[in-house]
Amino acid sequence: MKNILYQESIVEIKHLFRMMRNTLLALFVFAGTAFATESYSQTMKVTVVADNMSTGKVISEIEKQTDYLFVYNVNEVNLKRNVKVNAQNKSVAEVLNKVFEGTDIYYAMEGKNIMLMSKAKDGKVAQQANKVTGIVKDTNGEPIIGANVTVKGQSIGTITDIDGRFVLDAPKDAVLQITYIGYVSQEVKVSGNKELNVVLKEDTETLDEVVVIGYGTAKKSDLTGATAQIKPEALTSSVVGNALESLQGKAAGVAVFNDNKPGASPSIRVRGSGSITASNEPLYVVDGFPLMDGNISDLNPSDIESMEILKDASSTAIYGSRGANGVVMITTKKGKSGTKNLSVNTSVGVQMPGRLANLISGEDFINFMNAGYKNQGSNIPFSGIPSTYTTDTNWEKEILENSSLLQDYSITFDGSSNKTNYMLSTGFYNQEGLLKAQNYQKYTFHGNLQHSFNKWLTVGANTQFTYSIQDVFDSALIDIYRYGWPTENVKNEDDTYNISSMHNTYILYPWNPVLDMNETTTQFTTNRFLGTLFAEMQLMKDLKYRLNLGVDLKNTRKYNYVGSESAVNKASGLKGNGYNNWNKRFSKVMENILTYNHTWNKHRLTATAVYSWQDFTYEDINLSGSGFENDLTGAWSMGLADKSSVSWGTNKYSNKLISFTGRVSYVYDDKYLLTATSRWDGSSRFGANNKWGYFPSVGLGWRLSQESFLKENKVITNLKIRGSFGITGNQEIGNYKSLAQLTGSNYTDGSSVIYGFKESIGNGDLKWERTTQFDLGFDLSLWNRIDIAFDYYTRNTNDLLYNVPIPSTSGYSSILSNIGKVTNKGWEFSIGGNIMQNKDFNLYASVNVTYNQNKIKELYGGVDEVAVRYEAGGLARVLKVGNSVDAIYARHSLGIIKTQEQLDEYKKKVPNTAANAQLGDEMYEDIDGDGSISSNDYVCLGSVQPKYFYGLNLSMEYKGFGLSVYGQGGHKYASIAGAEDYYANNSAWAMSYANLTSYLLYGENQISNNVYIPTQYAYEHMWSPENPNGNYPTAGAHDVYLSDRTNANWKYFILRNIQFNYDLAPLLNIKSVKSLKVNLNFQNFVTFANHRGYNPINGDTSNPWAKSIILGINAKF
Repeated sequence: MKNILYQESIVEIKHLFRMMRNTLLALFVFAGTAFATESYSQTMKVTVVADNMSTGKVISEIEKQTDYLFVYNVNEVNLKRNVKVNAQNKSVAEVLNKVFEGTDIYYAMEGKNIMLMSKAKDGKVAQQANKVTGIVKDTNGEPIIGANVTVKGQSIGTITDIDGRFVLDAPKDAVLQITYIGYVSQEVKVSGNKELNVVLKEDTETLDEVVVIGYGTAKKSDLTGATAQIKPEALTSSVVGNALESLQGKAAGVAVFNDNKPGASPSIRVRGSGSITASNEPLYVVDGFPLMDGNISDLNPSDIESMEILKDASSTAIYGSRGANGVVMITTKKGKSGTKNLSVNTSVGVQMPGRLANLISGEDFINFMNAGYKNQGSNIPFSGIPSTYTTDTNWEKEILENSSLLQDYSITFDGSSNKTNYMLSTGFYNQEGLLKAQNYQKYTFHGNLQHSFNKWLTVGANTQFTYSIQDVFDSALIDIYRYGWPTENVKNEDDTYNISSMHNTYILYPWNPVLDMNETTTQFTTNRFLGTLFAEMQLMKDLKYRLNLGVDLKNTRKYNYVGSESAVNKASGLKGNGYNNWNKRFSKVMENILTYNHTWNKHRLTATAVYSWQDFTYEDINLSGSGFENDLTGAWSMGLADKSSVSWGTNKYSNKLISFTGRVSYVYDDKYLLTATSRWDGSSRFGANNKWGYFPSVGLGWRLSQESFLKENKVITNLKIRGSFGITGNQEIGNYKSLAQLTGSNYTDGSSVIYGFKESIGNGDLKWERTTQFDLGFDLSLWNRIDIAFDYYTRNTNDLLYNVPIPSTSGYSSILSNIGKVTNKGWEFSIGGNIMQNKDFNLYASVNVTYNQNKIKELYGGVDEVAVRYEAGGLARVLKVGNSVDAIYARHSLGIIKTQEQLDEYKKKVPNTAANAQLGDEMYEDIDGDGSISSNDYVCLGSVQPKYFYGLNLSMEYKGFGLSVYGQGGHKYASIAGAEDYYANNSAWAMSYANLTSYLLYGENQISNNVYIPTQYAYEHMWSPENPNGNYPTAGAHDVYLSDRTNANWKYFILRNIQFNYDLAPLLNIKSVKSLKVNLNFQNFVTFANHRGYNPINGDTSNPWAKSIILGINAKF
């Protein structure tokens, strides 16, 4: 079966690569032709015909038809002068000679830059002139090509070349003026200096930023929706394997949750959760391709140019049925016109556990055990003197690395020639896990090619290939709090692993994590190819057509094998067991996009029409077995497994999405803005009666800063009020959920009898979850330096999908139906700007804060409460009207019983529960007053998502030295401490694990069938007669549960990254080295939290929080 699947995959891959190869070869032929051109200025022909055209329009027409860029001083060159031109297929030089004939304007060509200058009136050059050289860069160290460098007060000047360098003769006391469109002009005194280094900063007032939106781009000033843009410097300010990790604290309204496992993809929430059973993840769109899953860990963060997060209906309705949870637009890097760059980025560092549990020592454990059993009236397990027990094993250190290696390398080559832009990059990322059995390696290749055949046709290709290997091992840290007695050795005296003594009285099954990590292999191997082709045609002056074709092919193999020498198998006399799973995901997309863009008088109109089609196919093959004759080949040789244990299965399923989309954007007088969107989606996932959904939106904006009463205001340089309303959908419910599905089984009694039966009821009325969104906000700029944004929003989700219970007489337990309503309501605020800015020093700071409140407004059949799961150990997941969909419930703690009076009173209040209560136990409130503590006494602890979360960013530059700091935090939330996924599928361990989580975080303890090892902190703060002020239950306490004392009102703040950097290029003064930055990063070194889990965000016990020290070198040639 494996061969069948992979043969088919190989055929598809070959077909895809053949298609991509032919396109790339064709484009490279044109690129090669461009490279071979000897004299661009002589061979490039233009056509300009006009009886009375201004010089400025002639220049604009040449720029449209060629790659030339004109540079000039507006005070010296009169571009309003009208001329008569009749140039049919003439060279640029011939046209310019004709245009400036008889004037004092002359021009100079430098590569693809043309500088216009006025002839010196006196024809003299200052006698004291000397040769001055220099280089002009932007704040990122990129050379600025075509910058205008002139001597102030004279007609002496030049422009910078392809490396940003310039040479000119100037008097020794001259002042040079350096100007470039979109940058703040700068004046520099020569003062005898013959080598000048000039850095130009972006002019935020004149630079009208363009942002990526669905199926196009738009000027930021024209947007009516709520968006957040993450620029490349923010994405690469820290070393991460997944670009989503860089979003933490960078954008208001965006929450990021990460479990710290190498290679794992973070979970993202944009303005809260809107669904109970469907996905709450946003849609990810890479270079226009809507991905089939939310995992972008296959992308190299260094290949990403920018990320735009679309948050409200005006922005997301363009994606209709997939826009309810927000949209993350990812644009990868492309070649830049007029440049050739070779970039080499290297980062090497070490990771260390950031937060450890610090379990008690062997001697303290013996005292703890003896005290606990004594408190319960049992014989103590350790009869000797505690100090005589010499074994003191720290199981935490046995399975964790003191430090692990982190590496990130990438090489990028990009540039352009004539009308072709290109980029090639390759990368390698390696993250060794802090847990010794974990590791992640990723190899990436990214290629981009774009060619303009002429003024009306441009084609391009974009490819991304990734190969990754992920080794995982999840249970070791969880188990050491149940089984990791410090009084037990890792190995016996004969050098064999110790599994027998811990298997005796107190532990349920054989255990030794060091042995199991050596004997267990769980590995994911992934190949992914993401490729897009496009052709863009200018059909008319204002009408453009674009065809997008794309494929996303992802093959994943999950391999698992547990050897015969593992603790459980060896103790039970079992042989090895394992499985192989092959999984293929294949998505194809075609998009036809028409864009009409017309400007007249004070009006600007952009209309977009889209027809798109996307197909998804999923295939799985599973093969498992046990009783392998030997461990040499593991699960690869199923022929060595016990034949009766071998099982296999195959699955294939698919779905399709067809869409018709329209958007109109209208701007009047740069003041009044309108955006209207409509989308019709047809999905195969929904019921026969509801295949199609309609998703409209409208957005309005008013730029008050363009009105006459504010236009000349020096303080308020930008002010825009905007509002939007619309409907989006959520189709992420899985396949065939609306259909009655068959299942089968078999039995054998000499012959095989196979039967089938209907396992679920179909629902032909199943339809989309629909989210109605409203947003009102403003954008404000002060003194052209400080930017402020505020948004108030509501998200009301109707027709929630949920498995509604039905009478058992039907033969079924539930049916998937549309029921209920959920609302998210909140606000976002951000402020940032240049606090101080001058020639040598620049200080920038920003803050963003988000508040979100999630509530269930309605459930099915008028019920107010649905118990999703009552968890042993004192936690519950309950859906209740008025509370969050992510809420957890537990008992309300009244504190520790510290006096006899408290004990007597507690026994009177809850006689059915507290009969065996003693001093040092925890008290809980009897909410319903029935004399017992039960699930009826649960209270809501709150949502697992912070009600408030925020980010802080600070950056400073001083003469080549840079410092950047950013952090993020959350406040007022509850936590299930990572237990849910573990015990959801194993109810027998639920009580044990819930208690164990409490031990890890707070040192709770309960001695029954299992004994949990408390932390040193908890042990020192337990109540006892010797410690009457202790705030933790005593050793051997009765009925200890998780409660609002342990799992509510959590908060944290993490200083995510501190980076020091310095650019060595100016010191080296090597012409070929454009930039050479050395940086030192300290990640997650400062953490504040009011709880003690491995993960300061959610207390997760599966993986430790990592802090890192990373040295990086970024060179550009």
